[in-house]
Amino acid sequence: MARFFVDANTLVSGLLFEGNESLLLDLARLGVCELVTNEYVREEVRDVLSRPRLGLSGVEPEGAMALLARWVTIERDPPPGLVVAARGRLPDEDDLPVLIGFERSGCEFLVTGDRDFRERVPKAITTRAAIRRVFSDLESD
Repeated sequence: MARFFVDANTLVSGLLFEGNESLLLDLARLGVCELVTNEYVREEVRDVLSRPRLGLSGVEPEGAMALLARWVTIERDPPPGLVVAARGRLPDEDDLPVLIGFERSGCEFLVTGDRDFRERVPKAITTRAAIRRVFSDLESD
């Protein structure tokens, strides 16, 4: 079964909108793939969902976070020393806990909508590519 590390933009899109990201969450819910992230990403998702401009009611962000907790394995954050040691690997240092979390997770791919990430991390793929991998795995079973 495919295991994917997912970043915040993928999770937020999957929780709020219909499309490839919500399909990937559905596939995880059905047990045909496993989604993994870390506490740092989970808190980033929580922060985005609480933004007033999204227009979510008081219970909707917490409901979305409860679904995330059911469908996505949340791993501990990487040790701060590893994040510091990774400085310079990505232009946006705020992405380093995501990168190091992915590398420590044992997942084959990092699923992200961040093009900059995909250009710099060979194992970073789009949600569409992840879905194709899941369906390919299902066909070969």
